[in-house]
Amino acid sequence: MRALRRLALAASLTVLGAFAAPAMAQQILYEPVPPPGSAYLRFVNTLGAEVTVKPDFLAERRMGTAPEDRVGGFAVVEKVAGRQLRVELAAGTATGRASLTIEPGSFNTILIQPGPGGTLAALPVQDDTAFNQNRARLAFYNAIPGCADGSLMLEPGKQAVFQGVAPGKASARSVNPVTAQLLASCGGRSAPVFDLKGVEAGGMYSIWLMQPGGEPLAFVTRDRTLRWQP
Repeated sequence: MRALRRLALAASLTVLGAFAAPAMAQQILYEPVPPPGSAYLRFVNTLGAEVTVKPDFLAERRMGTAPEDRVGGFAVVEKVAGRQLRVELAAGTATGRASLTIEPGSFNTILIQPGPGGTLAALPVQDDTAFNQNRARLAFYNAIPGCADGSLMLEPGKQAVFQGVAPGKASARSVNPVTAQLLASCGGRSAPVFDLKGVEAGGMYSIWLMQPGGEPLAFVTRDRTLRWQP
């Protein structure tokens, strides 16, 4: 639980930026802390269409296809030990149901993906909580089902940032704040080159490789946690 609190607090503090007023920082320090036995969870839409997510433990949400609409914030889920978290999914005529089990004190990313027979599936990824407040944290998610060698490289030059990331998995590392162009690929196919910019020390960022509509897509988002209310 200590790692959960530290990472959640760090995520909140990065929203303020380096020049936050002391009063604002103090306010965040004294925001309500989730009770023991809680975990953090976010949903990510990897489909080619808008999806409706109906968890039995959080409010219903609709997730679009623009990069900023695909990735939700980490929300607190209480009393997760030994509990089945049920989710219903709907995108057009496709539907799906999932039952998730997550560990207390963990951060979890739920990838919404195509399932067997035209259904929808929810694939959980437990996130690495290692964090260095003096550097930026990058996590790379291979969200292309069945593609076993997700990679991320600097462009030009093809210097590897992440290699061999399995489908439905993530890899993370700490880096100095940089501006760069990145190329994500898997299975011999590449997404269009995209920019990594505005990276700050103490910030946490996720880089996504997915294949909505059959074409590789890669983009970066800044991680965020949603404020918990007792």
